[in-house]
Amino acid sequence: MAELAVEVAMIALRPARPGDNPQIAAIWNHEVAETDATTDSEPRDAAAQRAWLERHSPVYPAIVAVAGERVVAFGALAPYRPKPSFAHTVEDSVYVAPGCRGRGLGARVLAELIRLARAAGHHSILARVTAPNARSLSLHRAAGFAQVGVEREVARKRGRWLDVVVMQLVLEPASSVPPPDPDAATEI
Repeated sequence: MAELAVEVAMIALRPARPGDNPQIAAIWNHEVAETDATTDSEPRDAAAQRAWLERHSPVYPAIVAVAGERVVAFGALAPYRPKPSFAHTVEDSVYVAPGCRGRGLGARVLAELIRLARAAGHHSILARVTAPNARSLSLHRAAGFAQVGVEREVARKRGRWLDVVVMQLVLEPASSVPPPDPDAATEI
């Protein structure tokens, strides 16, 4: 992909749409084939990409960062586990197109996912990051995630074993901030 020629401030975040599927798949498939950023080893064809987007909803959103019509990054929230007891815990994913990294796009996408998770009533966000993915580990730390574990040698990709670092952000709901005391003295 060509270098990003527009200002990051000009990039819009919005819900992913079916027309974005080819560009999302291109970003994803690059990571699958060329990096250890994901433990997945199978690229998404058009049908798999459509199915991926169809699984997302306002409760489990998929978003894109766009420069005009060009998708330069995407992110999503997904259920952490299918059991009802995990209904308020989600797992995040954030991917930035090659040639567009190092401009704060991942941070903007992750911040929006955190905002959407709060709005949907989720309590906890988990990130499962391959240990060699230093950028993603830094991104999540900067957003307030804490490392809560390491899964040792759980994925085999490109001829080697990968550790997966588990990071977590416990969300404080907006309602946890106490309302102002109406009886408190105020100066006018």
